[in-house]
Parts: sequence; C-alpha cells; structure tokens
Amino acid sequence: MKQAKTRGAMRTMALPRRAWVGLVACSVALSMMPAVSGADDLEDQQASLQQQIGASDSDVYASDAKLQDAEKTLSASQLQLADAQAGLARAEADRDAAARSDDDAARALKDAEAALVKAQDDAAKARADVDAQKRKVGTDVRHTTQQNSGLVTIGIFVNNLSTGDMSNRIQWTDQAFRAQQYELDRLQDVEQRLEQAEQAMKDAEAAAQRDRQAAADALNSRASTAQAAQEAKARVDALVSQNAADKSVAEQALADAQARNADLKAQSNAVAQRIKDRNAAAAAAAQAAQQADAAAAQAAAAGNSIATSTSSVLADPVPGAPITDTYHTRINPVLGYTEFHDGLDLGAGCNAPMYAAAAGTVADVLTPGQSGGYGNRLVIDHGLVNGVYLSTGYNHASSYVVSAGQHVDKGQLIGYVGTTGLSTGCHLHFHVYVNGATDDPQNWITVA
Repeated sequence: MKQAKTRGAMRTMALPRRAWVGLVACSVALSMMPAVSGADDLEDQQASLQQQIGASDSDVYASDAKLQDAEKTLSASQLQLADAQAGLARAEADRDAAARSDDDAARALKDAEAALVKAQDDAAKARADVDAQKRKVGTDVRHTTQQNSGLVTIGIFVNNLSTGDMSNRIQWTDQAFRAQQYELDRLQDVEQRLEQAEQAMKDAEAAAQRDRQAAADALNSRASTAQAAQEAKARVDALVSQNAADKSVAEQALADAQARNADLKAQSNAVAQRIKDRNAAAAAAAQAAQQADAAAAQAAAAGNSIATSTSSVLADPVPGAPITDTYHTRINPVLGYTEFHDGLDLGAGCNAPMYAAAAGTVADVLTPGQSGGYGNRLVIDHGLVNGVYLSTGYNHASSYVVSAGQHVDKGQLIGYVGTTGLSTGCHLHFHVYVNGATDDPQNWITVA
C-alpha cells in the first residue's frame, strides 16, 4: 500500500449569504483565466516535441555513425585506389615494354628477311658455280682422257721425237693432270659452300619464322596489357566517383538530421517559455483567487455560517491496478532513448474500466494522431483545488465514453484501458497537472 501525499488540509467554513457574493466574483475571475484546453495543448505540444527530439537525437546519432562508416569505407577504398593506381602504372609499363618488344621483333623480322634474301642469293650463286665447275671439270676430263690415251703413249715412241720433245710432252701431261685435280678440288669446295649456303638459308628461314612468331606474340601482349590498363583506369575512376558520392550523401544526411534536431529544440524551447509564461499567469490568478477566498472567509466569520467542504484527494482512476512505472527519468521502452516519464503507469488489463479521479469538465478528447504518442487521450479540468489549478490526463485508452465539454462526477466511468499510441501493453498512463505543469500523481492519489 502506497501512502498518499496531500498538498494541504481542507478547511470547513460557514459562509453567510453575503459571502456568496464574493465567491461568485471569485468564480468570475477564475473563468477569465486561460482555458485548460489551451494549457493542455501546450503540454501535448511539449510532450510531442520531446518525443520528436528523442527520435531526432537518434537520427543524428545514426547519421553520424553512417558518416563515420562512409569515411572508413572511403579510407579503405583509398588504399584500394592506391593499389589500382599501382596496377595501372604496372599495366602501362607492360604496355610500353610490349611496344618496345614489338619494335624489336619488327626489326628482327626485317633483319631475318634480309638475311634470308642474302642466303637465297648466296645459294643461287653457289649452285651456279657448282654447275659451271661441273661443266668445266667434265670438259677437262674429256680433253685429258683424249690426250692421255694409250695411242698417245705409243705415239711417243713411234713418232720421231727428240728427247727434248718427249720431255716437254711428259711435262705437259703432268700439268694437265694437276689442273684437273685442282678443278676437282675447287668443285668440292664449291659444293661445300653450296651446302653451307643452303643450311644458312634454312637457318635464316627458321629465324625469320621465330621472329614472326615473336612479333605476333608481342602484338598480342601489347593488346592485352593495353586492355588491362584501360580496365584498371576504369576501376580507379569508379572507386573515386562512388566514394565521393557516398561521403557526400552521408554528410548531407547528417546535416539534415542536425538541422531538424536544432529546429525541434528551438520549437521545444519556445513552447517551454510559453508554458512558463502561462504558469506564471495561472499562479498569479490562483493567488488572486486565494486572496478573494480569504477575504470572503474573513467576512463569513463575522456572521452566521453554514458547513461546507471540498475534496483535496483524487480517487484511484483504475482501482486495484498495480503501479508498473513511476514519475521519474528512464529509458523509453519503445524508442530506446533517455526521457522523463511524466506520469504514473497503472497496469490494468485491456478494456478494464477507467473512472474520473475527481469531478470536473472534460477539456479534451484526442486521437492517437493528435496526442503525440499518448494514443487515445482524455483531459479533465477540475478547477481550483487546494489553491492550485488541477487537471488530470488519461492516456493509451482503447476508447472513451464521454466527450469534450461534458461534466463528469468523481468516480464516473469515462472509458476503457488500452495500448494505443507508443505503448508496449495495456495500461493507463495517468497525468496530474498542477497549474499546467505535470506533477507526481502519487502526491494526489493512493494506489493499492
């Protein structure tokens, strides 16, 4: 059992008929005070703005985290960019090397083709020399054979030759044989040179073929490295563009969230000032009313009096429901940020009946779209109680059975408990407003 805390003891006064005139005048003065509906509108605005600020703080935090992630991604991609640039430099170097290799192969091909032409010329000359030498050797052999036949030898003896002529004839024959041998040797040498020339021609053809293949390979390599360089450059450009765009988007998102946050806080500060000004005016009006009441009581003390009293304690709006959360700073269970819980949560079951905590006039009945997270919301104006202007609020209801402007009695059924708005389950979020500002409901009610 939680003990109720009250805001002052009540007086029992006997008022003469003439004192009622003062009270009527006091009531007229109170009727000129700012309407509680307007006051509650400001409180609703303030509560809504506080919720929006909490959500905006979360947006700023999330946007800042996204920007940090974008900066980390940009940093990582800059390393990739450096790698891509290094790869591009290597590809360009390979391309240049391939170009040089292509040029070298072209020159080698040209030299090989020239060597091939020379080898073919040399082989042709060698074949011509061999053919000529063969013809000459054949002629010499025939001539020598004719000159050195057996008849020539006999003729040496039968002819009337002198010894000197015979010696000359023998010497000439020897020279002929030597000349023949020289021609044969020369023929062999020419044939060897022909063989060498033909081999050189084959070698030149093979070299030319190798150089042609090398040139083709170099051209293919040059084409592939140029393509690799182009693709590397494209990747570099894509990385630069994407990272710049991502960072720009993250920076803009953070700037928008911060601007929205600053605007909400400015609105909240403006509403807080209006509430402060209104409360000051309400307090001044209440003080004036108390002074008028004191004057009326003083006048009543001089004459006949009648006994009267008013209640100073609010009734439990959901009898038997336990307290599930109090008037304190907490972590919002729905939105997850730190906030001040400005009421008393009573954990009643869904569709449990709710009753007016005191007699008064229904000031507002708001829908979830109008209440800024309180769901279905109802506010009752109780007027001046214990020298303060008192109102109560009933939030998250499933439905209400009274309407704005209707008078209700203390303990009268006004609606049913629900979980509309920002709520995690069926309960009543009960507000108490003192001079327009929220107060701890446990200062005014006793909850079993």
